[in-house]
Amino acid sequence: MNEDEAFEYAKSTLKEERITPYHPHEFEAVNSVESCINCGLCLSHCPVVAAVGIDRFSGPRSIAVELSRSPPEFWSTAEIVYLCTGCGTCREVCPKNVDIPEVVNLIRARIFEHRRDLVPKGLYMVREILTKYNLAFEPWEDKAEKAESRDMRLERLGLPFVQDKNLDKAEVLFYPGCQAEERAQEVREAAKVILDYFDVDYTLLDEMSCCGLPARLIGDNETARSLAEQLKEKVMRLGTKTVVTTCAGCTSNLSDISHNYDWGIPTIHILEFLVEEIGLERMRKAMDKPPELTEVHVTVHDPCHLIKHTSRQIMEHALNILRALPSVRVSESEAYDSCCGGGGLVAYHASDVANAVVKENMKAIQKTGADRLVTPCPLCTAQIESNLFKAGSSVEVDDLTVFIAQRLPKKR
Repeated sequence: MNEDEAFEYAKSTLKEERITPYHPHEFEAVNSVESCINCGLCLSHCPVVAAVGIDRFSGPRSIAVELSRSPPEFWSTAEIVYLCTGCGTCREVCPKNVDIPEVVNLIRARIFEHRRDLVPKGLYMVREILTKYNLAFEPWEDKAEKAESRDMRLERLGLPFVQDKNLDKAEVLFYPGCQAEERAQEVREAAKVILDYFDVDYTLLDEMSCCGLPARLIGDNETARSLAEQLKEKVMRLGTKTVVTTCAGCTSNLSDISHNYDWGIPTIHILEFLVEEIGLERMRKAMDKPPELTEVHVTVHDPCHLIKHTSRQIMEHALNILRALPSVRVSESEAYDSCCGGGGLVAYHASDVANAVVKENMKAIQKTGADRLVTPCPLCTAQIESNLFKAGSSVEVDDLTVFIAQRLPKKR
């Protein structure tokens, strides 16, 4: 038996035992578990543990411990690992930098590969849409109805319609993400208003496709890789120099896959683009004579995928932009660092857990006395807005991109 035959034999044996060897890029996360000193900080800071208790969700440390056992023991974590929102708080507070969010992804991937019967049924609906449409949300069947819905939203928000741009060799690719493409269309349109106002040379994809984050959260790495490769091909063909997003999850995931798949193109959130490329001073001058809007008192929610998976600086940019807007008063929430509960696809199969997590935010939001909550993430916007509405709160919720676009004067 030669070396190649031996390797194939070993792989077939491992497959029979339901064991998948770690890939080189996974070793760092796997090895980080060995550094755990059992201090318990991850448990005391985990928003899911705080919301539902350790009996329902035994916490980050218990997930990491499974890596010290033989791989088949991953199956015992199935009821736990899918309740993690992937917020990244555990990694941030860990004195040894144990990468629990990535460990969660590794375990989910192995469960999906070898024990699909343990994957929550609600996640199969997401996967079916992903594999059928290359999007995380089922697209509108009737394009005319989609356009009508878009126009109604723009009219309600007082935003102009800016025609889509599909250009070759534009400086910037605006990537709205699946939710803004199919559900929160006002976010996609608001970003176009902003980019157009500041004469940014940008384009959209001819055909939108998912970045693959939902597939990765399910554990379906094959679909995630396929979507990443499709997207890379589209981006490379356009020849753009920067990808600008309006979705927190897309920002962090596109940054990861552009590195892993050698795009050589940075991905940044539109807030970062506004401050670092447009500049606060130019924004202030643009808003010297804003539209007739009443004074508003706002508070801010920080998306986990920005502050814990990308850079806290982005939310500093958000605050600086808000403070530069006329007639806007900002109060920071005590829960500025808390998960909304919408991450990790938890809401698709355990909505009670997701809604329990967001309650911490709701208390803090009400305490600020703000009229409105703004956040630069369509997922956070939807999760918090839904729960505030159900609770009978008068606090309104806006995506921050929409909030900024509303305060730009009409372009002449």
